[in-house]
Amino acid sequence: MHLFPIDDRLQNGDLDPRHPGDFALLVERHHRDLLVYAVALTRSDATARDIVQESFIVAYEKASLFDANRDFATWMRGIVRNKWREWLRKNKRYDLNDIELARIDADIALWQTQRVHEDNSLFDALERCLDRLPRTLRSVIDSFYYEGRSGEEVADVLQLAPAAVRKRLQRARTLLKQCLDLKSGQPLSLPES
Repeated sequence: MHLFPIDDRLQNGDLDPRHPGDFALLVERHHRDLLVYAVALTRSDATARDIVQESFIVAYEKASLFDANRDFATWMRGIVRNKWREWLRKNKRYDLNDIELARIDADIALWQTQRVHEDNSLFDALERCLDRLPRTLRSVIDSFYYEGRSGEEVADVLQLAPAAVRKRLQRARTLLKQCLDLKSGQPLSLPES
């Protein structure tokens, strides 16, 4: 998962999911928020990823039916909620009562609104710093943090020793901290001897 700067058109609600290019931008913008919502519903990262993926497929297929006067995030949360209910029926899992579901919906909507209005400069700086990492370090960061793999899984996927994964993560974190300190104007902290 990557962090994307907020497009002015997106902030102003000018993107229309009925247009494929705009739909792609909306997916980039809302993917993380919908994952947070799906995890809150399912309590499972893997299941949440599946539900969000299926929801975007449904949204793309039904984009021509989207009412441009509606909020895209609210529409997508409704699709995620319906996919979650299908998952519940299929897997004979528990269901949240309406009060709990309304609370989760309200919390996620508030969180999304706050994220749109917050200064994204830190996220932008982080994305630029990530782009500057050597490919060997970036692949470990992506696999561990963005794909949610354990250290052992990263080692298997990248065909590295677990100790090498730990060392690369440590080096990447150090470089990212130095880069972010430079971007924010704060002095670099020297390692203690």
